[in-house]
Amino acid sequence: MGSDDLLHDAPASDALSGERKLSAILNSLGEAVITVGRDHRISHFNRAASRLVGIPAAEAEGMDCREVLRASFGPAQHDCPMGEIGEGGKPRVDVEGTLVRADGRIVPVSASWALFTGEAGEVHGFVISFRSFEEIERIAEERKSKFPFRGIVGKTPRIRRIFDLVEAVKDTDSTVLITGESGTGKGVFARAIHDLSPRREKPFVKVNAAALTETLLESELFGHVKGAFTGAVADKVGRFEAAGGGTIFLDEIGEISPALQVKLLRVLQDHEFERVGSSRTRRADVRVIAATNRDLKEEMRVGRFREDLFYRLNVIPLVVPPLRERREDIPLLVEHILKSLRKRGLERVRAVSPDAMRRLMEYPWPGNVRELENVMERGAVCSRGAVLGMEDIADEVRDHGRARPKETISVPAAECPATREDGFPRTADGIPAGERDLLLRALEEHRWNRGAASAALGIDRTTLWRKMKRLGIA
Repeated sequence: MGSDDLLHDAPASDALSGERKLSAILNSLGEAVITVGRDHRISHFNRAASRLVGIPAAEAEGMDCREVLRASFGPAQHDCPMGEIGEGGKPRVDVEGTLVRADGRIVPVSASWALFTGEAGEVHGFVISFRSFEEIERIAEERKSKFPFRGIVGKTPRIRRIFDLVEAVKDTDSTVLITGESGTGKGVFARAIHDLSPRREKPFVKVNAAALTETLLESELFGHVKGAFTGAVADKVGRFEAAGGGTIFLDEIGEISPALQVKLLRVLQDHEFERVGSSRTRRADVRVIAATNRDLKEEMRVGRFREDLFYRLNVIPLVVPPLRERREDIPLLVEHILKSLRKRGLERVRAVSPDAMRRLMEYPWPGNVRELENVMERGAVCSRGAVLGMEDIADEVRDHGRARPKETISVPAAECPATREDGFPRTADGIPAGERDLLLRALEEHRWNRGAASAALGIDRTTLWRKMKRLGIA
């Protein structure tokens, strides 16, 4: 049966118009759709079907569907899903099977079919649609690589495995230990796990263990009662209580003291704690996510980290790779960062030149994604055009790998001020000249907001706090 049979009651002109409309509709669909007459001859073969089967529509139309659609839907089915049409075949939806393409490759598919019937119930033919599982997976992969996963961008295998792990653990209360270098985005992954979990409507509370002394950290975690220590003028709720029903994120977990490790172990084991200065036991209904840039196994070996605490934390290990090991993600990250900057009002830069992108991908990024964000923001502020060029990239990135000028190498050591890794010249007593002034200026400009000041300086908050402590900045 041809297409005219499906439109048998219409005049010739109307049938031609209907034929064109039907072809336009079918070709607009993303799924492979094929119409077949009672004699098994193909009447319509849309573009998606041509791509899936590997045969042009002009060649397929008029052929026996069993020759074109070499499909298998289980031992009970014929090669043509409606092969039993004469025996009263029934419509089916989402039947999984395989289809052999014209080039011989086997493709996993899901198929649905329905009958064309007349007023008396007689069967005139059927329509069948195919969805390739490969195509579905390809689209899903493309979307996942193109759009942020809760603020995380990446398509490299290691990042994709992390996405899969986050999806697997999001509905559980298992403790997660996130490890990776500073600046890799461990906190972003922790937030993603919380936002995808059943606890997402409850608080997400972050504690930076490196930013507080042991006494203050214990009070921050567990709270204290009035009079527990000098300065405790009132009862205080700790972070474990504040995160009730939600998630507590213990950042820089490798920095906590052995004494505090014991108390934290009890919370993980028994879900119980006491406020500092109190004997009343309280319950901790929280999910714990911890993170560190330290090698905790090495810390255990030298006796700085408890083995039992490590295994309580390391239920679900999640290792975030450094940016230098996922260079293919840099173009995606750059695009994502530029979009974020535009939302903040830095709308001038819309793209990055090929030379600049090549240099961004060659740089080793010791500060990881955080450093890339700082470099892109600096470039977006300083660029004069819509395209970020080589001249707009920070010197350390642009000049990486270039040979130093001979005159620089030949300068006598005595004439050069002593320097160290932070890049500041050293005075005779070893203090970084200008560093204190630089930190004070940044802090004052941002009203002593350490987060804003550290971002402006291109360092993380922990590093800023350590520098302030070392330089005696209150």
